[in-house]
Amino acid sequence: MTQTYEARSRAAGEIVREAGRVALAAFRDRGSLSVQTKGRQDWVTNVDLEVEALIRDRLGRLFPGDAIVGEETAHDPASGNTAWVIDPIDGTTCFMLGVPQWCVVLTYTIDARPVVSAIYAPVTDELFHATAGGGAFLNGAPIRVADAKGIGSGLIAVGANEHGAPHKSAAFIGNLVADGGMYIRVGACALALSYVASGRLLAAYEPKVSPWDDLAGMLLVREAGGRTNDFAPSLASETKRPVLASTPGLWDAVRGLY
Repeated sequence: MTQTYEARSRAAGEIVREAGRVALAAFRDRGSLSVQTKGRQDWVTNVDLEVEALIRDRLGRLFPGDAIVGEETAHDPASGNTAWVIDPIDGTTCFMLGVPQWCVVLTYTIDARPVVSAIYAPVTDELFHATAGGGAFLNGAPIRVADAKGIGSGLIAVGANEHGAPHKSAAFIGNLVADGGMYIRVGACALALSYVASGRLLAAYEPKVSPWDDLAGMLLVREAGGRTNDFAPSLASETKRPVLASTPGLWDAVRGLY
């Protein structure tokens, strides 16, 4: 089965690297950005649109029969839940403010389940990628989640927004710190999940995300030996829900968040 995904996995890695170079050049010249507001703490820049267009063009040339879903254009699948899913810049707020916590995300799904994922962090030149049944990798080297049994042995990423039960995040942070743990806020969901998969973080929680935010990272965590909640049943843009991922030894300690 992994051989079935090999061509798409290789292409995904090459495409997000190319897209990342375009985004990185703009990140270093942020004075040229044009920004539109989609909602509270929700923006889109001209670079989001440019990067998504580039990815769509490359996918269309390599896999002309494949459906494509993107955060900025064509949010919903036109022909079921087997499609490429694009987040051109996950962490747009960080991107436009000069904070290096952002990445380019590309996932291929079959029946809404991710089978190929590529997450590229241009600032650090790190490519996280995974295939279903084929393992998880960082710049070609295998990665595994942390071997941790206690919350005091590392950091846990906790997100929050006004639409996703912010009281849960606040209460968890308070209990975590009181019990000797510590939290961090990563500005991009896919990046936080990548850090769990690579053992940098013990767990990550986001209260309200879309499929293009979480699917790539969830596959990465699972292939790296970690645990997550279930995948969303659909790629439809309204399918927003919490995402939780952790090293197996901490799952019982953090699953109350979900």
